[in-house]
Amino acid sequence: MTISSNSALVMHNRFKNMTRRLRFSPRRRQYCVLTSAAILLLVVVGVVGYLLTGMHYCFDVLVEWKVSKICNQYYTNEVTGYMCPELCAGDTISEFHCPPASHAAAYPFNAHRFLARKAQQFVVVKHAVPDASYEKLSWIDSHRQEEHYPTEQEYGGIVRRYIELRYGVQLPFDKLAGLLALKNKNNRILFHASMRNSWNLIQNNEYLLSRLYEEKEIFPQVLGTCGELFLTELLETVEFVDEGRYHFTNHIDLSKWRYHLKVAVLVLDYLDEMGQNRFQMCSVVLGGFGISDSRMKYHDLRHISTEAAIDRRLSDGRTCAVDADCSYYDCRSRCNATSHQCTAGLLNNNLQIVCEKIFRGTAEEPGILVTEKSSPRLLRILDRCAHPASRSDVDAARPWGPSKTLKKQLYNELTSIYEQLASSLYS
Repeated sequence: MTISSNSALVMHNRFKNMTRRLRFSPRRRQYCVLTSAAILLLVVVGVVGYLLTGMHYCFDVLVEWKVSKICNQYYTNEVTGYMCPELCAGDTISEFHCPPASHAAAYPFNAHRFLARKAQQFVVVKHAVPDASYEKLSWIDSHRQEEHYPTEQEYGGIVRRYIELRYGVQLPFDKLAGLLALKNKNNRILFHASMRNSWNLIQNNEYLLSRLYEEKEIFPQVLGTCGELFLTELLETVEFVDEGRYHFTNHIDLSKWRYHLKVAVLVLDYLDEMGQNRFQMCSVVLGGFGISDSRMKYHDLRHISTEAAIDRRLSDGRTCAVDADCSYYDCRSRCNATSHQCTAGLLNNNLQIVCEKIFRGTAEEPGILVTEKSSPRLLRILDRCAHPASRSDVDAARPWGPSKTLKKQLYNELTSIYEQLASSLYS
């Protein structure tokens, strides 16, 4: 036997041994099948959960892809916007990324809002993604297969009627002109793109409320738009990230307790402004509140609307079995026991929601005003605010909400405690 044949035999034996080691035994095959089935099940559950809940998870790579897609559409004249040149240049507006853990309460699991750096400050970028509720602005001529858009005057009328029907608000002409701000009127393609982008933004509740009430300074300021993206200011969060809320009842030092009181007073001031403008908040979390130039605002406007719009939504006559069927997040209503329909409208108010979820909390998760330093009088007021029962505590317009008199008592109690702490610190 030659040397070459010996080498070939050795290689053959090595290959045979290798394949024998890699050959799966019945037990290994069963293990692989079970593992593969478990992975497939997790994937299916994740997809089904996504479809059922509509939850969107934020990943930095998707954020970069989203911005790149908008910029490509800008370069091909599919979208317009005053912020497009800055957004797509890559130097003025950059560092696009998902919100950090400290902002998770304000932007939970949402791929349509992320952060970016504009000059020396961070801003929030929001995507007004059209959904099934959005109406199309253009229509297709079935005979010529041409796409038709309204004229500028017709579009102004469409926007005016849309806002009046949705919010019950009649828009002045000067406000309407500032809201539309259409571009490229001499270029048909760009003008239609500008109108299309404007219509999609206007149908986004966050964008529209911020623009309609920008002089009130109660919502985050809109800094610019590009296509269906719009930039807003980033508020300084008031979430107490340095401590778990369930620790509040154990110990809290005076400086932190004063901070809790200060935040609570700012929130009550904010609710006053919301009430003056007849706005209702239907989903309230502590991390949703933020401060801009010493003014309290709220990050997420998706579940904020006018009281008239919320009343109409809750009393739309849909079938119900229990009161919860007539609720919209934290906004509550009653199921008619006779007709089994939702006809009652809004029964609680902003103060009741804030007292129950932010100030009072629960035994498992106490609110920011429940600590070992809370006086018995303050705790009693909080209980009455979260669950008003007596006639003097109940709002005449909202029978499940606390009255203005009770709100004044709470405000006076908080400011009194705050002033006492301040005087003791400097005495």
